Amino acid sequence: MLKLYGAAAPMRSQLLKLAISRSNVWRYQRSIKTSYSFYSTETVPTTPTSHTVSPIPLSIGEIQTPQLLEYKNYYQNLQQTLRDLPNEVCDQSTALVTLHKRLGLPKEFTTALLSRCLTCRSSNLPTTLPSTQNIKLHKKNYSNQQRDNYGLNIFGKNLLTFQTVKYLLDKYPRLPTPVLNVAVNAYISDEVLASIVKSWGVESETQSVMERFLRNEPADVTLGKLRYFNNLKRISDGVECISKLNFSETAAYSLVIRSVIATLWTIDEKLATRFIDDHILVGRKLDIARLFEFEQPTRELARLCERENLKRPVSRLMAESGRLSKSPVFIVGVFSGEEKLGEGFGASLKEAKAKAASDALMKWYCYQPTKDPNQKTVIDPGTVIV
Repeated sequence: MLKLYGAAAPMRSQLLKLAISRSNVWRYQRSIKTSYSFYSTETVPTTPTSHTVSPIPLSIGEIQTPQLLEYKNYYQNLQQTLRDLPNEVCDQSTALVTLHKRLGLPKEFTTALLSRCLTCRSSNLPTTLPSTQNIKLHKKNYSNQQRDNYGLNIFGKNLLTFQTVKYLLDKYPRLPTPVLNVAVNAYISDEVLASIVKSWGVESETQSVMERFLRNEPADVTLGKLRYFNNLKRISDGVECISKLNFSETAAYSLVIRSVIATLWTIDEKLATRFIDDHILVGRKLDIARLFEFEQPTRELARLCERENLKRPVSRLMAESGRLSKSPVFIVGVFSGEEKLGEGFGASLKEAKAKAASDALMKWYCYQPTKDPNQKTVIDPGTVIV
């Protein structure tokens, strides 16, 4: 390569421009001489007598083959079955019958209702098969007659929240509102409910309609699985996109248990309450003390004693060890008059005093009434305002 220096440097840009222009002219002449067809790598002269390629059918309806007609019938039968949920077909589903027996559901809770609890609104199949001309499916392409768990989920969520709050307040009547909200979420969050449903053996439908058609899978197999997306993916520029109506698998699993609770409530309220206690509340343990975090325990305890007409709390050093050593230990108790409210220890007097006040507040908020029927119902005045 020739290198130019000094006065010859301005000639460098002119030579580069000339080389680029010659390269472009050569490429343009080459593109005029030959052109390439869509289906072959052979060159075809660009003359008026050149062969033309027949257009590709842009709609599924334009292609008439036995396989596509068979797939269309399978698709329509599957859509009709998912929309109507006939009892005779649901009774043939092994997964539905097994889940019905495992949960101990009453006879009034039919397998068709159980299949509806497993059907999310986002799994609604379009009434017409999508084509390359109409890749985007609008709302008018979907039927509003599908039986899904949308309404059951809303009703079941309210019932579940009510029963959980009632259970916690019966057990801890003095819980502050922020701690109560966290405790309720710990019992009935989407993650917790999804883990419960998965423990029942419920599986999600991950196979597309085409894959089910190729395996000749009967419709009753689909009825026994969780359906939360329609398995029809839109293809745009080689990238597969899932519809915006889809949501996470965890949220879909949580819809199942809420729908089951709502359906049981319509049959018998006691059955729904017993189902919630057996599967969600009684069988799980929650350490309520770990949900508390006091920012100013000493001041909050003083305000609490003032509100309850108790004597002002006083901290007293009860024991100590190694005050002048590297790791001292102080034990402090907080008293209201002669009554001991709490006790705490720490590496300093300040830390021990704060822990003692936190212990006293914990005993107040985590109070559990006895099961004596003669005892009066405890009604907490509310959260202590610091």
